[in-house]
Amino acid sequence: MTSINKLEELNEFEQEKICHLLECNFDDLIKLSDQAEKVFKDTDTTYDTLMKILQQGNNVREAALIGILCGKLIGFSEAESKIEEDIKERLFKAFKHNRSL
Repeated sequence: MTSINKLEELNEFEQEKICHLLECNFDDLIKLSDQAEKVFKDTDTTYDTLMKILQQGNNVREAALIGILCGKLIGFSEAESKIEEDIKERLFKAFKHNRSL
């Protein structure tokens, strides 16, 4: 899966507000994003993801951000799989249709 960094999509004001809310700097915010990607890659179920986030010792706000980022990564991954399957299905149908001629 391609790595996506949702924090880069935020404008400077949004980044500043999140950093203020979490009482951290932008580098710390990037580290939290990296933690979210690692949690996503290392877990298979929602329960495992939740436990991994809680076991990292982050405060509630940081854990919430990591959870949101994991949710976005999960959504991206599921969409990527669905699109891939749809393309395979269409190619198979096109190949099958052309062979019968």
